[in-house]
Amino acid sequence: VIIDKQREIYFIDNIKFHLDQVKGLGTFVEIEATDVTNQFTSDYLLNQCEECIELFGISEADLLTNSYSDLMLEI
Repeated sequence: VIIDKQREIYFIDNIKFHLDQVKGLGTFVEIEATDVTNQFTSDYLLNQCEECIELFGISEADLLTNSYSDLMLEI
């Protein structure tokens, strides 16, 4: 499967945002909270992601676990 996408990456503190436009699938955001200094717990990092999801108005129904190639194979 060939994935044709355009990606923009933004950082706010320790949170990385991938904004992807995938041809044939649409627009996606990936939110990744990282801790390179080992100062945060995994619960804290998860909470950061959940706060971003709420801030962006992303519903639970919009969350995906499949890869872009898996999604392409479904259409």
